Amino acid sequence: MFKRSILTLSGAFERTFQKGKVIGDRYRIEMLLGTGGYGHSYLAFDLADRGLVVLKTLRLHKRLTVWGRKSFETEQYIMQQTNHRGLPAFYGNGIYRGIPYFTMEYKVGKNFEQLIFHEGMSFKEQDAFGIAYKLLGIVGYLHELKIIHRDIRIPNVLMDNDEVYLIDLGLAQKADMGQVSFPGSHRSLRKAKNRPSDFYGLGHFLLFLLYSSYSPKEGQPEKSWEEELRISPKARKIIRRLLLIESEYTDCLEIRRDIEQILCKEENKHVVI
Repeated sequence: MFKRSILTLSGAFERTFQKGKVIGDRYRIEMLLGTGGYGHSYLAFDLADRGLVVLKTLRLHKRLTVWGRKSFETEQYIMQQTNHRGLPAFYGNGIYRGIPYFTMEYKVGKNFEQLIFHEGMSFKEQDAFGIAYKLLGIVGYLHELKIIHRDIRIPNVLMDNDEVYLIDLGLAQKADMGQVSFPGSHRSLRKAKNRPSDFYGLGHFLLFLLYSSYSPKEGQPEKSWEEELRISPKARKIIRRLLLIESEYTDCLEIRRDIEQILCKEENKHVVI
């Protein structure tokens, strides 16, 4: 109740930057890209370097708490540890009229929420697992740095032609290597600071992609994903392990090896002997 009241008050007093406003005598706001629980993200034009960037500000209700401010700093710190084409690069930060902000690389593309729900794109099994395979290359890189993304969802994965990008490290944390058990609730699994947290998110990401090509019959009662989706036994096995229904995966390489079996099987169908 208290948290909801803070959010309501924040929404009443908080104002987003308008198009054309210049922040820090350098960044001209072009448009609001999106608003999350922690921040507002804008597309901005860098007047110094003459290029587009993403400018992220910390929301009012998060500025009022030590934890909120610390989380914003942690996101920037983690971004500065990374150097991967699948992740946005960190540029710089500042404070504008009491509002902390930082800038990062603008990755061209559309997220999978837009692609599925606004553009009506659908993904078959091989397409979905091909995308997951590329995404695991990015997630595996983060895990090598002992960074857990903790927010792998369709709004945070972009695609531009054949390129896949993972954005929004707002919930990312350094891995808790001592955490070996995972509470059973969906929320607890998402918030864990260990690899299976990201694998769990990837499992749900895959389900969204696979459901994009599912059409229920009229009047058909809702069933579990295992009953509704017509996917191969191997695909089903992978998702069950990602969702911790069966034995959990140990690392991204193990998952990619399993996915390769799905992708290679599809390629072999087109081999002419």
